[in-house]
Amino acid sequence: MIPDHGHAFRQAAGRFASGVTVVTTRASEGAYGVTVSAFASLSLNPLLVTVSINQSSALLGYVRSAEAFAVSVLASDQQQVAAYFATSGRTPEPAGFATVSTTSRQTGAPIVDGCLSWFDCTVEDILPGGDHEILVGRVAAAGGRTGEPLVYWAGGYRALTEAVPSDRLANASDGLAVAYHLLDVGPEEMLDAQSSVEPALAALAATRTSVEEWDRLEELVDQSEVVIDQPDEFNQLALAFHNAIAEASRNRVLQATLASLGQVQSIHYRDRGSRASAQAAVEGHRRLLTVLRRGDAEAAREEMRKHLDAVRGHLQIG
Repeated sequence: MIPDHGHAFRQAAGRFASGVTVVTTRASEGAYGVTVSAFASLSLNPLLVTVSINQSSALLGYVRSAEAFAVSVLASDQQQVAAYFATSGRTPEPAGFATVSTTSRQTGAPIVDGCLSWFDCTVEDILPGGDHEILVGRVAAAGGRTGEPLVYWAGGYRALTEAVPSDRLANASDGLAVAYHLLDVGPEEMLDAQSSVEPALAALAATRTSVEEWDRLEELVDQSEVVIDQPDEFNQLALAFHNAIAEASRNRVLQATLASLGQVQSIHYRDRGSRASAQAAVEGHRRLLTVLRRGDAEAAREEMRKHLDAVRGHLQIG
């Protein structure tokens, strides 16, 4: 068997839609939480659940201190809650979360108001899991309501009944794309527009997205490298990578602009791309991820500029 360095695994895992949860605790420093998709029920006797947390997450230390945590399963209308807890650079909040209302049950860990379901847990165990640690929680109390869940799939949040990322955003981007086609926008104009919009998106995303979110984005890069000799599938994944950065920026105006450009991009990239340009794109995406993980806005802006300049060169545009 030829080793694939986990590419096949990541490709398969990236196609699994998961619910979106917020894992919270209240330590002596204050309330703290992160957005997590790797949650599962483990046992009915005793009642146990698990969540997988990146080793670099500050949450682990606070959970160890508090010896308790809560899992709030988000509803379809709680994307802003997911975005809040995915924002990097936050610190524990002694007075509670600034923009998210919560209640507490038995352990004192905050539970997000309006969530679809919740589990209030004491720490049963913390297990090693490669570059993550697995929190095993003994459920002290649980509850919920009827409704639809928020879902994470292919690098972005979804609701079961919504378009990606929403009907209104999709309609706006479709309208712009029609205008570009009527104007017969060429590849040079398209890349000029990208070079104006995407560095700003990268800078915003660098400061508004958690480590856990970039872990998911890395799956898109790995999947694209597997299909580097399949232009149509590769282009879809490469565009999904850029759109995921746009979504992480939390700026819908810039996001809609990029989404509309993507419909023009796919045509030009298909006609002008090659295996060499695809490989260069993968390498550029990996460099971008490295900078984004650091949370450095200016470095992310500059790395995106370099990446788009390289794309222009490989596609022989301009």
